[in-house]
Amino acid sequence: MNNNMYKVTLFSVLSFFLLAACSKGGSSPENNQVPTNLSINIQVVGANTSTPNGDGSGKVNLSFSATNANAFQIVLPTESNKTYTLTGSSGTVECVFTSAPGTTTKYPINISAYHNAVHKDTTVFVTVYCNPTGQNIVWSDEFDSTALNTKIWNYETGNLGVNNEKEYYTSNPANVSVQNGYLQITALNSPNYNNSGWNYTSARINTSGKYSFTYGRVDIRAKIPGDPGTWPALWLLGNNIGTVGWPACGEIDMMEAATNTWGLNVVGSSLHWGGDTNKKLQVSGATSDFHVYSMDWRKDHIAFYVDGVKIDSVANDLGKPFNQNFFFIFNVAVGGDMGGNPINLGSGSTMYVDYVRVYN
Repeated sequence: MNNNMYKVTLFSVLSFFLLAACSKGGSSPENNQVPTNLSINIQVVGANTSTPNGDGSGKVNLSFSATNANAFQIVLPTESNKTYTLTGSSGTVECVFTSAPGTTTKYPINISAYHNAVHKDTTVFVTVYCNPTGQNIVWSDEFDSTALNTKIWNYETGNLGVNNEKEYYTSNPANVSVQNGYLQITALNSPNYNNSGWNYTSARINTSGKYSFTYGRVDIRAKIPGDPGTWPALWLLGNNIGTVGWPACGEIDMMEAATNTWGLNVVGSSLHWGGDTNKKLQVSGATSDFHVYSMDWRKDHIAFYVDGVKIDSVANDLGKPFNQNFFFIFNVAVGGDMGGNPINLGSGSTMYVDYVRVYN
């Protein structure tokens, strides 16, 4: 269903400076010559006929040259503050991105060749097999069957009386289905649904009592609705909500969006526990294309990403309830505190989820 190939968007960079031995001193006019014939050779470590994307280390050997160059600058996308020391006109760097371990990732390498202050730029792309952390998938739903797996998912039904929302949740296939390799949750106009007085239907599913976990990395590949009034969310609640209530149980919002409140193609990630955090990101094509929404949840921090771009990182301090088991909730709400008005449901009211994967 997926080829797991996607472009990692740049969100932070490391600069590597490599000084060649051919530097010319003085202040003669030749010091302002523009470098020419800039080229780069890329060799993925371990690449051969049987492993064309490398050996899984994520290491790439680089060498470059240019006429009239006495220095090179390399800018690589990375989610780490790790620093590499490279000398001469070649070196080895590692793939240290937020793409799911075990996937092939295409990313850009930006190179500048300098002759003192004058430079020439080029951008090349390389695809490597990235597994820098050795993480393994410990649980997933690929939504490859023809129906929702009720061994791991529960349907929630009715209007839950929260957030002033206007939808009535159902288990009807028109609102929630698994087909063509995707989970589909659709908000619909349903005037006075089943004489309930509610005029909109949608779906909300959860893994409460069937799957929960503490710590790990989560990747969810999804395309979200953008019709006015829709409020899609991919989130988690603490298992102990039945005893301590909300927000003491803790809430982790990996992704939520609300066109009326934040604007089209804006997504947010947040934590709620009695305190609140919230950061938003403009994601081009969030409502028309699939994107990978990720969380790295550790004992000391929780970080959120979209396609490898960090939205936020929050310290998991003592006093926060994020050191216990949480379960998943996927839903599309209508109206309410964030969905807002106007409500205009049409062809853009479906959330598609390609997969959810939990890594150790």
